[in-house]
Amino acid sequence: MEYIALGVALAALFLALRKRPGAAADPKLLEDLRQDSRRRVENVAEELRQELALQRRLIGELAAGATLTPEQVEEGRLWKDVSAVEGEALLQSGRVHVLDVRTARETAEGILPGAILIPVDQLEARLAELPKDDRPTLVYCAAGGRSAAACEFLESQGRKQLLNLAGGFSGWRGPRAKAE
Repeated sequence: MEYIALGVALAALFLALRKRPGAAADPKLLEDLRQDSRRRVENVAEELRQELALQRRLIGELAAGATLTPEQVEEGRLWKDVSAVEGEALLQSGRVHVLDVRTARETAEGILPGAILIPVDQLEARLAELPKDDRPTLVYCAAGGRSAAACEFLESQGRKQLLNLAGGFSGWRGPRAKAE
């Protein structure tokens, strides 16, 4: 991946030099192109570092005996999708934290009992409000997209045992509560 970015950057430099007469003599243009190329390579290198760290976490989870689905491995994610039936069983067991990432207007329709309400756009600022224990966290939104993004973010912050409610609140048939 890094080599591809470097190749693209060098091709851009070559084209820029060919398009502009006298460009080879323009030190400002050359420096701008060098800086742009360097930034691109640094961005790709950072993405590769993050991907490598995630792969190491996946391997670590497997070595510790975790069961990962083929989708989790292919998509490079540690969080799991759970169905409404699985989510309801977890909720009834009391062994799960529940996080609702919908807006206040959406939660007026109802929430899962005991849910912590933090809209996805406030999650980073309010991260400290989430419990830090060994229980899994069931994350949901209206349909499952924002909660998947929330799981991605929480995973990047080192949170573990994240469960995305597939289908979100719209697919939930279990108990509901009023938002406070």
